[in-house]
Formats: sequence, structure tokens, C-alpha cells
Amino acid sequence: MLAFRNVALWFIALLLITVVGFWPTYFRQLPSGPHLTHHLHGITMLLWMLLLITQALWVRTHRIALHRRLGRVSLVLAPLVVLSGIVVTLHNIRSVPDPTGRFMLGLYAFGWFLSLSFGLLWGLAMVHRRDVQLHARYMITTALVLLFPGFYRALSLAGEALDLPVPGFYDAQYLIGAAGLALIVWDLRRGRVRAPFVVFTGLWALNLLLWKVLPDLDAWRRFTVWSAAL
Repeated sequence: MLAFRNVALWFIALLLITVVGFWPTYFRQLPSGPHLTHHLHGITMLLWMLLLITQALWVRTHRIALHRRLGRVSLVLAPLVVLSGIVVTLHNIRSVPDPTGRFMLGLYAFGWFLSLSFGLLWGLAMVHRRDVQLHARYMITTALVLLFPGFYRALSLAGEALDLPVPGFYDAQYLIGAAGLALIVWDLRRGRVRAPFVVFTGLWALNLLLWKVLPDLDAWRRFTVWSAAL
């Protein structure tokens, strides 16, 4: 596990990026501002990040028994992350005047993608929980799925503060895909490419494709309109 001895620092960075990115729209408005669905989603997301940090630190300090016991929490917490992500996605599409604009159709698909891909990657981490190399990598990919929302908001805040151009919402998603490719290269340099980072990068590529394709499909438009009317 020497390859992952510093992964806790990356999980801490994820937490900090998320807090900075969501500070103006969520944390600064606590407790009265955000809708209940945002509280549910925010709490489960933060708990997941804290779980990742704690688990990584316990592995680093060789407290494997504690790591395994705490890991059972994910059996409850991970489904809540998925459920809260779906709930907030539905809430957001119901909150816009026109859910059928091209950007909103893509954004709605993106919300579903984040929730379902998180669930899939966590599920694969559990399937491979006895294979340390695969389990650790799949858990890292759950963090990558959660990275973009806070990252893009933090990037936009930095661009505004420094008067610098910021890539559009869709174009910025390529940066997360690039992170997946970088992890594949990192694996390759260590002598062997394992499945988790390839699976994540493939899923992210599928997301980029769906963003372009789904808004043109009548079935997706009808589903979005139906969802917004719930």
C-alpha cells in the first residue's frame, strides 16, 4: 500500500476544494438558506469525504482492523450519497423555469450520471474489498466523481477574483477525464494498469458523450419534462 500512503492528502484537498467551491451558495447561507434536499446531499457528501480521509489515515498508520470496522459505515452512507444525489437532481430540475433548454437537459443527465456512477464505483470497491489494490483504486474513483461540482465552482470563483477566463461547464469536465488518464499513466509507470482507473475514465468519456447526445433525444426530453412535473 506504499503507493497510496499520501492519498489522505488528496482526499483532504477534495474536501477543501468542495468547501471553497460551495462556500458562497451553501456554507455561507447555513442554516436558513439552502433547501432541505441540499442539506441532505451536502451532509452525505461531506461525511463520505471524511470517511475517505479517516480510512486512508488508518491504513497509513496500520490500523487495519479499525479501517475494516469503519468501512461497514459505507454500507449505509454510500446508498445515501446516491439517493441524496438523485433527490437534489430532481429538485434542481423542478426549480428551473424551462427544463428543456439544451444546457439544462445536459445538466440533468450529468446529475444522474454523478449519482449512478458513484454507486457503481462504490459497488465495485465492495466487490473487490479483499483485493487491496483494486479496492483502494475504486475508492479513489468515488472521490473523483465527487470532485467536479466543487472544483468547477472554486475554479469560477478564482477566475472571477483574478479576472481570468474560465472554461465553460462542459469543457471543464475534460479536466476530470484528464485526471483519470493521468492515473492510468501513473499505474502504467508502476508496471501494471489495473481496471479501476480505466473504468472511471471510460465512464467519464461516456458522460461527455451523453451530454452531447441526450438533449437531442425526444425520449430524454420527455423524461426531463416528466421529472420536472413531479
